[in-house]
Amino acid sequence: MLILVLNSGSSSLKYQLLEMPEEHVLASGRVERIGESSGKALFVYSRPARREIRDEFECTNHRQALERVFHTITDQEIGCLSTVDRIGAVGHRVVHGRDLFPAPCIVTEESLSQMKGLIELAPLHMPANISCIEACGEILPRVPQIAHFDTSFFQTMPDHAYLYPVPVDWHRIHAVRRYGFHGTSHQYVTLAASTMLKIPLSMLKVITAHLGNGSSITAFKEGRVVDTSMGFTPLEGLMMGTRAGTVDPAILPYIASKTGSSVEEVVHVLNHESGLKAVSGIGRDMRNILDACEEGDERARLAFRMFIHILRKYTGAYDLLLGGADAFVFTGGIGENSPEVRAALFEDLGPLGIEIDKEKNERVRRGRPACVSTPASRMKILVIPTNEELLIARETYSKAEEKKEVQFSG
Repeated sequence: MLILVLNSGSSSLKYQLLEMPEEHVLASGRVERIGESSGKALFVYSRPARREIRDEFECTNHRQALERVFHTITDQEIGCLSTVDRIGAVGHRVVHGRDLFPAPCIVTEESLSQMKGLIELAPLHMPANISCIEACGEILPRVPQIAHFDTSFFQTMPDHAYLYPVPVDWHRIHAVRRYGFHGTSHQYVTLAASTMLKIPLSMLKVITAHLGNGSSITAFKEGRVVDTSMGFTPLEGLMMGTRAGTVDPAILPYIASKTGSSVEEVVHVLNHESGLKAVSGIGRDMRNILDACEEGDERARLAFRMFIHILRKYTGAYDLLLGGADAFVFTGGIGENSPEVRAALFEDLGPLGIEIDKEKNERVRRGRPACVSTPASRMKILVIPTNEELLIARETYSKAEEKKEVQFSG
């Protein structure tokens, strides 16, 4: 069965076309800068053993990005399909499922309506997720679509971890609780770490850090999530590219009163104009920040120190929660590609029995899993490239096969 996986961000769309259950990737790529005023969107298309294609095009929304993907994969010269009708199912990453979706679900009018009701909980991502689902429904009306929720992986958290210390009716009536995000990424690297270390999931104690423009960290122990940094929305937790992470909530009404802004406008700033972008003054890209640090830029250095400081606080707390983690996993764009961040996080922790091997850390090859801790380190430090699309493809295939069996038996 051919499975198309779509992973849409607020201004991006990653895609993979896979033959399942063989897990052969027929085509993959991404569209970046969707709807941004700074210029045209970047389109990237790749097939195994062929030259990667990159070009720019006008793209104001995710539907146009998706149409470009379908046009390319069916192109007579560079495509891999004669027609989109060969696609057997589509798997979508959806950021927020609240507690309505504890597992992947087949998209129906009812479930799509429920997803639309969650837009206010993840306003950066849910509109893009829903737009791609609706566009696929029009382009591939007879093809089943399966939604995979970032929040599902965290449904195993105990109540003392997912509840906030607020009036109980906030949770009972309004569903205020910690949900967690980047679940497909954390789930994939947790499974990969179990395989690398040859420790069954039922015995594994691991901290996973998805570090990118959005960043989160999760503690996993013996088959369940113990805690995670993102909360009711993806705004809580670590310092991120444009998001502030955890701040004192009393700041919101204070700044609103001082600036004449509404609370919604202040939240917009915390989502879009904060984090690395605000502190560094040069943007959200860690590569640019590290370059500026080398040139002596003090604001860039401050941004880097703050990023590491906050990440260290969570790492220490989660190691204690786990009673000593077997491993720490770096993933995501920053985690996989920044030896500077990895080295800074574990600098001078020898007295705690945690040591990173400087040479191994510098030699990590892009796209390859690696262990960068010293043999003496009591915690293994791993770099594992995430592959959310593969995890989604596996679950989409399983769900689509279930649907076929139900239809056949009926």
